[in-house]
Amino acid sequence: MKLVQLMSMLFGMTFTRLLEARYGSSGVLCLFLLGVGVRTRNPTCLTIAAVLLGLLLAQD
Repeated sequence: MKLVQLMSMLFGMTFTRLLEARYGSSGVLCLFLLGVGVRTRNPTCLTIAAVLLGLLLAQD
């Protein structure tokens, strides 16, 4: 079980760093809102995160 947690943490940290390198602080904000929305089951946070992430991906 600890190996799964370690791999999950490493994957999350790597994904965060890649997102920050590619999209800057707005990408990290989207990831934060997405995480908050999932944990609290808040559809408003999830919607805002999805829209912002979609706008970031459409820019390129």
